This record gives sequence, structure tokens and C-alpha cells, in this order.
Amino acid sequence: MQMGANVTVNDAMTSSVITVKPENSAADAAFIMAQNEVGCLIVKSNGEPEGIITETDLINKVVAKDIKASAITVEDIMTKNLIKIDPGRELNEAARFMSKMNIRRLAVVKDGLLKGILTAKDIMAVSPELTEILVENARMEHQMEYGNEERPVPGVCETCGNFMDYLDEVDGKFVCEECKEYLEGD
Repeated sequence: MQMGANVTVNDAMTSSVITVKPENSAADAAFIMAQNEVGCLIVKSNGEPEGIITETDLINKVVAKDIKASAITVEDIMTKNLIKIDPGRELNEAARFMSKMNIRRLAVVKDGLLKGILTAKDIMAVSPELTEILVENARMEHQMEYGNEERPVPGVCETCGNFMDYLDEVDGKFVCEECKEYLEGD
């Protein structure tokens, strides 16, 4: 695909979105994610998207609190107020919006109907240069939040170019665990 100012969210989004109902259990959501090899599910009620549940939600709101996943519903742990974008918006605008909101996934909605999902990986696949926006945001967030203290951040490894949930800073570059080990000679 030729990169230009007219690349839209529709060009990059994943149109087959896996959904879940708010009354499903967290265990159901985890099973659906594992079966479909996805990191999030859009929560739909009465045919309309109303929230999102991510792997992070499951870890932070269920596992970390030692709650039985079958005893809690998706509605109890999902992120409400779903952040959405129109499929006709420009991809660079979406990347900047994701960076500003500090999110890695956007529901693509038109006239109240779920059309797809846009992830940082989708952006990287269509337009690797836009991932620099996401990497730079991660770097700024890291500096503001932790100063010089080392903490992992999500983004694109500056050595191998793969998008990873966790990057570490090594010699001023954000790299994945594998590249970190290589660079440090372990």
C-alpha cells in the first residue's frame, strides 16, 4: 500500500472483531481471547459496542486480586466508555490520538455499528513510520513517570522492529527482552 496522507483507519483496521457480552464471566473472556489469540475483546450489549476487556484488565482486576475468574462478570472489570474512531479518519490522526490517550487499541465505529478494531500492530503493518509516534509517546511517558528508574514500556523495539508489550531502555534505545540480552551480551 502506498503511504500518503490519504491512508485511513479503514485501510489498516482489523475488520473481524471478537466480541463478548457483559454478562459473560471473566473466565469466558479469557478463554475466548486464548482461542482466538487476541489481547482484547469488544464488549457488546444490544448489538452496540459499549466497552473493552483486555488481558491487562484480567491480570489487574482478577488475577492480581485473587478473584475466581468464573465468579466475576466482564461488566465488572471491562473498561467502559469505549474510545472510538470513525473508519474514515486518517491513520496518522488515529496514531496521534492513541498516543495522546495512551492506548493501544481503538474501536472503529460508524453510526453506532462496530466496523473493526485498530491496534498499534495494525498501524505498524500499514505504516511503520507512524509507530515512531507511539514509541516517542512511550518514551515521554516513561521519563515523566519514572525519571531515570528503569521500567518496561510498550512499543516497537528499536533494534528488531517488533511491537512488544514490554520494552526496556538500553543505551538510550527501547528494546525487547531478546534484543536486550543480545546487546548486553548475556
